[in-house]
Amino acid sequence: AENVVRTIATTMEVRTTVGVRPKVAKDRRRRERKGVLGNKRWIGKVGKARCAPRDDDVLPDSLEGAIQQAVEAVGTAVRAGGGRATAEILLPELWDPISGALMADEGDQQKFWEITRYFAELLVRELNVRARVLYPDMGCAAMLKNAWPDAGFEIGCLADRKPVQDTDEIVLIAAPDPQGLEDAKRITNLAEDVPVVLFNPRLVSGDVGIGLNVRRMRANFLKTFVVAYSLRPIGAGSVFRKYPGNWQVFVEETDLPGRYRQVYDSPLRPQGERLDAILEEAMEDEAPSDDQQGGGTSVWNNLGKTMASMQRFMRSLSQ
Repeated sequence: AENVVRTIATTMEVRTTVGVRPKVAKDRRRRERKGVLGNKRWIGKVGKARCAPRDDDVLPDSLEGAIQQAVEAVGTAVRAGGGRATAEILLPELWDPISGALMADEGDQQKFWEITRYFAELLVRELNVRARVLYPDMGCAAMLKNAWPDAGFEIGCLADRKPVQDTDEIVLIAAPDPQGLEDAKRITNLAEDVPVVLFNPRLVSGDVGIGLNVRRMRANFLKTFVVAYSLRPIGAGSVFRKYPGNWQVFVEETDLPGRYRQVYDSPLRPQGERLDAILEEAMEDEAPSDDQQGGGTSVWNNLGKTMASMQRFMRSLSQ
């Protein structure tokens, strides 16, 4: 599974790594540590020089690194007594902020499931437990049982008559969608003292026909879970959280390709209009001066406001 995840990461474009620092940035940091770049502030004693730490050092360098971070965060949350945890690694190629998971190309779904396998097997090792991974439907579960005879966990589906067994020590629900909400709630209640982890849940979608009661039920259900790990793309940056740390928002550095500037750090998750305001303020900070843009401030501001307005509109569809 580890080799497959590496293959998935290398075959995806650089834009996959929105919030995951790409290899070019990793190479740059290596050169910085060696002192090749002269525009960095160096700290430490002579002979022990190193590059000053940056806020974006918390971000992973690769998809593999993001999964490993997610496992560490979930493990920490579970050991701290968190019986319900969520891990989100939302890649632009396989996820859309409005419609959820994207399976546009042949093999995308298999890539999605390989990521869940790698996460599950690392989590089993991290916590030294017997795990059961539940997939959205019987067809998917049967296919994966056949494809992964050597998986380090039990495989089932949300609709199983007895989805949680007495021998299970942790249950992972892989990519539950809005149609699986009732089953996910039922399984979580059945688990009782067994920790339940939602991996890349798709319970929020762009289905405008969804009723208010269902939305409330979904929100109330998700509130019972601690978000142990989240790496969510937002344009040219990401929202990031690794338990027990704060929620952070990063935006791309215009003058340092592959590096990100932290614009938010708080225990509260930035969402909706609050997130829009954070991004709008960051955009204004990055806006060219009057001299640089020849008096075009109003054009830049109008563009920023238009983009923020569109973001608010699109988010309203998924509330």
